[in-house]
Amino acid sequence: MGVLTRSEIVIIGGGVIGVSIAYHLARRGRTDVTLVERKALTEGSTWHAAGLVGQLRSSASLTQLMQKSVQTYRTLENVTGYPTGWHGVGGLRVASSPARWEELQRVYTQGKSFGFDIHLVGPREAAELFPLLNTAGIHGATWTPSDGYVDPNQLTHSFATGARTAGVRIVQQCRVDAIERVGRRVSAVVTEQGRIECDVLVNATGMWGAETARLAGVDVAVNAVEHQYVVTEKSDDLPADLPTFRDPDARFYLKPEAGALVVGGWETGTKACWRTIPRDIGPELFAPNHDRFEGLAEGAAHRLPAFGDMGIHTWVNGPIPFSPDAEPIMGRTEDIDNLIHCCGFSAGIAAAGGAGAAMANWIIDGDPGMDLWHFDVRRFGTPHSLPTVLDMSSVQAYGHYYDIAFPNAASRPPRGQRRSATFDRLTARGAVFGNKFGYERANWFDPEHVGTEETPTFGRSNAWAFVAAEHAAVRSAVGVIDQSSFAKFDITGRGALALLQRVAGGDMDTAIGKITYTQLLNERGGIEADVTVTRLAAEHFYLVTGSGFGRHDVAFLLQHAPTDGSVVIADVTSHYGVLNVCGPKSRDVVAALSTTDFAGAAFPYMTAQRADLGWAPVIALRATYVGELGWEFHVPTEYVGDLYDKIIEAGAPHGIRDVGYRAVETLRLEKQYLAWATDMRSDNTPYEVGLGFCVAADKPDLLAGPALRAAKVERRLRWFTTDADVVMHGGEMLVHNATDTRVSVRSAGYGHTVGLTTFSAPLPVELDADGFEVEVMTRRYPARLLDGPLYDPKGERVRA
Repeated sequence: MGVLTRSEIVIIGGGVIGVSIAYHLARRGRTDVTLVERKALTEGSTWHAAGLVGQLRSSASLTQLMQKSVQTYRTLENVTGYPTGWHGVGGLRVASSPARWEELQRVYTQGKSFGFDIHLVGPREAAELFPLLNTAGIHGATWTPSDGYVDPNQLTHSFATGARTAGVRIVQQCRVDAIERVGRRVSAVVTEQGRIECDVLVNATGMWGAETARLAGVDVAVNAVEHQYVVTEKSDDLPADLPTFRDPDARFYLKPEAGALVVGGWETGTKACWRTIPRDIGPELFAPNHDRFEGLAEGAAHRLPAFGDMGIHTWVNGPIPFSPDAEPIMGRTEDIDNLIHCCGFSAGIAAAGGAGAAMANWIIDGDPGMDLWHFDVRRFGTPHSLPTVLDMSSVQAYGHYYDIAFPNAASRPPRGQRRSATFDRLTARGAVFGNKFGYERANWFDPEHVGTEETPTFGRSNAWAFVAAEHAAVRSAVGVIDQSSFAKFDITGRGALALLQRVAGGDMDTAIGKITYTQLLNERGGIEADVTVTRLAAEHFYLVTGSGFGRHDVAFLLQHAPTDGSVVIADVTSHYGVLNVCGPKSRDVVAALSTTDFAGAAFPYMTAQRADLGWAPVIALRATYVGELGWEFHVPTEYVGDLYDKIIEAGAPHGIRDVGYRAVETLRLEKQYLAWATDMRSDNTPYEVGLGFCVAADKPDLLAGPALRAAKVERRLRWFTTDADVVMHGGEMLVHNATDTRVSVRSAGYGHTVGLTTFSAPLPVELDADGFEVEVMTRRYPARLLDGPLYDPKGERVRA
């Protein structure tokens, strides 16, 4: 390369993900691209990948990304002239337990709502599709005709051939030793073969993703864990064109390979490979771990007796990337504007085609073309990146990869990492905790028992009656909720107002003490965050967002903030605990503890005051996410425990009850309050989700202003109910019979006050109000479109 070179875009990493990005950039006309690889192409984890390609994921966007991979693999050889080894043989997934069969029926319904080609089949038809199958104990299966498998090595070199032909430089045996920064931007990459200046840097280094990020002073949560599979001896008795196969109850997957079988899985007891990956590691494998593989082998031999009769030809035990939730890492962090991460893919072969296209869109257009929150690098932060935590969480994610996705599944270790000052008190009062961004939060309470655990189910668990009682307390009396896990930021300085006026949809030039409910909007008008912002002083704003969204939201703010020191954004999440006292008797409780006047005239809705409460100084925000009179008290951390005790004591005569996040969800659904990443996403404008009232679109400096003023609303989020006694969790299919329109349900749950299930779904605006049904586990039920919230539609109770 010479002593000094320059490239518009530099990609680090020559696995299948990196070369796919290079290929797709070239397809879109960006050829001033240099890809550097520390060894040879594929010599990370790509070379020993199994190569299965499954498409159906938990959301339409993620499924779309996987479908893009299949579309690419079908035609790539024709484009590049280099074979890919693509076999579109379909994919069969069986259910060997009643709970798994219920899960597959829900997956099937969800897939149909995306317009995905998926089918439910019985044991007999499954055996026809996969003749090696022992059907004993099988309840049913899903069949995906467009799934298949590919040769990882050939696929990578096919992408590379297409990229090179278009003019992309691919430099092998070229380790990156340093990344240079100037402020919030990468300026150059220093390699063994020279220094490369660049405008955009892509981290596509797979299991090295965290180490590469650290060269730029950034933390991402990627680890390397051991993964095993075997290749059997060849057999002339194997049927031709076998589909790929998965039995998640037995924890194994299979693909055919040239007259043999590849069998692997996600066993318990794997281990994280290294704290620091050895500098000179090449295409090397670990010794087989027969004991760890034994359970998978037994399950495979039971389900596929032919496997038990076949000898093992090759044993593969190699390192693969894994994140704390087993999903990849994509996007920018809050630290650097022109470093984009695309790494940590445990299923990189299946995702490479779609991920490469999405990254090309991200680099060229500033947007991946779909909502990718489930893959966003910012869903993790410091709690996840600590080495010992990352080791444990990645191993846990691996071992639970094929677990049934119960909506109420208990959070896995590591646990107890971040705790509120009330943690011990809530534990003693029967809290059943979940985990959010490392924070222990009470999901619900069993006041009579300590150590209660929840039964995993798709139905109504042992938590149901307790959640209903907490819900009722908030509606009829008073509840206290520890919401200390909220992410909280001070935004100060002479440029603070101008920044917020640019990125927030609402008018932020308000009176001191005003709380503004607003959305942070990108230049396309999409909703990047759903927050409250309180003006505490002329140049001091206090932003509160969801527990898991803090890193995401502050990154968006910092990417648009001036760099002249006129704005300071400080994370004060750990400075303040939050105790939410809510319900019609909440005023009686807090008034007994304060000299502040909490009457409606003195303390109006959506305003804030500094106040005293018990023996604590607080910032009192009169805001709600439960639809009742109430206050969030933001309290210096060291005061929280004592204040909680005093609130419980003062509330006892009024029937106060501890309330967890499950009840918060049921309460907000009755009010049709929205949740970001569920009801609204970055590819929705406020107008599409009923938040036009939050937007001052004519603000002259609003980033989203031009897009909002030109926006055409073709779909709108609407709310429904069904009289059927059916349990919904989101992801079901809403059908409009007259037009056969099918959409995926977003939020769903039961409202204990109204006694009905309510749910949201995005609909074409022209649809009639009648003729809707909701499909849950293959059965359809009448659904009724709502004109407004079923509970307190005028919002009188929150303003009492």
